[in-house]
Amino acid sequence: MASGIAPNSFKYGSLTEPDSFRLILLQPSSSHGTALQCTLLHTTLSQCDRDIIDHYTALSYVWGDPTKTGSIYVDGHKFTITATLEAALRDLRDPSRVLRIWADALCIDQSNMTERSSQVALMAQIYSIAHHTVIHLGSLTENYEMILRAASSNTTGVVSNLVHTDNLASLAANGLLRLPWFGRVWIFQELVLSRDPWVQCGNLRARWTDICNILVPAGVVSNPTGRPKELQVLADMNSARVGGRQRMIVLLTARRGLGATDPRDFIFAHMFLAADTDTVIRYVKVDYTKTCAEVFEDAARFLLEEVGPGGHVKFFPHAIRDQTSKIEGLASWAPDWSLPYAGLVPMYCENLTRRLRLNPGLHYDFVSRPLVLAHVGYEVDVVTDFSFVLPDPSEFDMAARKRYQEAADDLETLYGAGAWWSGDEHGQHRHIDVRGKEARHEELCLKLADEWLHVLSGDLLSTQNELLEDEVETHKRFLPRFRLWLEDRAKKGLIMVGSDSDGMESLMWSYMRLADYPAVLTGRRLTITKSGRAAVVPRQVRSEDMVVFLAGSLVSLILRPSPEIPSEDLKREIRSALKAKAAIKTDSWSQDRLNCDMENLPIQRCSLIGECHLEGEIGWKYGEERGNIYTIFALR
Repeated sequence: MASGIAPNSFKYGSLTEPDSFRLILLQPSSSHGTALQCTLLHTTLSQCDRDIIDHYTALSYVWGDPTKTGSIYVDGHKFTITATLEAALRDLRDPSRVLRIWADALCIDQSNMTERSSQVALMAQIYSIAHHTVIHLGSLTENYEMILRAASSNTTGVVSNLVHTDNLASLAANGLLRLPWFGRVWIFQELVLSRDPWVQCGNLRARWTDICNILVPAGVVSNPTGRPKELQVLADMNSARVGGRQRMIVLLTARRGLGATDPRDFIFAHMFLAADTDTVIRYVKVDYTKTCAEVFEDAARFLLEEVGPGGHVKFFPHAIRDQTSKIEGLASWAPDWSLPYAGLVPMYCENLTRRLRLNPGLHYDFVSRPLVLAHVGYEVDVVTDFSFVLPDPSEFDMAARKRYQEAADDLETLYGAGAWWSGDEHGQHRHIDVRGKEARHEELCLKLADEWLHVLSGDLLSTQNELLEDEVETHKRFLPRFRLWLEDRAKKGLIMVGSDSDGMESLMWSYMRLADYPAVLTGRRLTITKSGRAAVVPRQVRSEDMVVFLAGSLVSLILRPSPEIPSEDLKREIRSALKAKAAIKTDSWSQDRLNCDMENLPIQRCSLIGECHLEGEIGWKYGEERGNIYTIFALR
């Protein structure tokens, strides 16, 4: 919610009750151009909820460009408002009756951070208690009028059937549904909680439900092929109104990157819609005196601790950023929900090996301010040279991919009956029998290697924009090391292609084959680590970044060491917090805790860069003791 623009001549009265709020009493006028006049009524939500005579209407609109302004007289004082609010109030004003209406910019003292925080916390109730909500989209055009007049509830009282429903849907997808209102954060709460929402353009309005029944009729399968995304957004919004509530992480994931003048509103606008609101509010308070970084970090703490089984694997991908965050001081582990999703395929995770099922909550804690995530884990390798970012493989030379596919097909023919399985105390293992065919197998594997080197040496360079000199040099250093790695793998008799392949071989085959499936490698880089192993790493990686497994996470992470030495105060806080975690009682037979003295482990300051897959490295293997190398990573 953006700050309002009000002159000093007007002073708001205090809101004295926990559920106090203000309503605009908009004075009538028969002339659309007459100056807007209103008084402010102080009341409470409980009084309005019990009132069966005087109801109020909530207004949902977009603030728009703050440099474009209008005005209204509030209790005789001229008050500057946005042009969009002025237009909405003029269109809503009745010729003869006073209209009781709630509009955030006028009903909340935007200059009072304490009031603003408390009123935003009440907004869910404000919209749910209002008897009607008017969604004001702006002025009326010919196309918008055709859509609204097709609804039986339109305020002219005359239904127009001159345009076929399919044509109306096309008109809406290319116009009405592209208006800014559909891309703002707050509107979701305002819509979902409203009893009776109406869509208005100019002075014409119709019920939301009727509009949806025309444009996205019930019974149509969700996201059918060919449906414009604008219509799918409308269908999803309408489903959210009539369906059950969703968890906070689902809401944030589905709507990340939408417009909000104040990024804090991305959290505040969703927290009272969530199925787990009662838990969210234990971590996050609507408080505009907090910085955006503090609000996002509090939300991240909630998500990591409450997201449930597989927390790390579900949580950390949301923190990956394709763009630099504009939120000053935001921790590397906190998702920036104001940025669009990075669009990466979930990182590969080997699931055949028996592993320790550690409880991550027993091995980390949040300490200090600004928040530090102190997490026990261990380092397994270090990044050295790496490739350019891998694009969608469709950008590569098709001839090279066809040659790769031919060699892959020949290999699958060579494998014949496919893989066979064995198992032991460590898990399950796949094997292939190439006895007597070793030379042919190596020959075909080297063909795969040649095509990889072809695209990395030539095609990949043509897909890159604005390369830095350092990036070019590290790619050049990476190539000969990658060649040696490929040649070595060709000699090992591994399953190199097909659905039976594992790890790096599976990822490389999935990326290069002639199939239009999203690939894990797209948008990431390849590296050869200090130990000589190949890995898939995030695009933001740098030389000397660490490959790390945190307790409870089955996917390795890239952490960047900080030159900053942890202060003694921070060390004491971390050790005290982890000592308390060690004192938590668990079942004696469970294997959810590491057998180590956590409070006395070395502490290293780092930042989170992203997820990784390192060839041959399986974290937390059952029976593998690493007690001498555990570290507390203090992530900021």
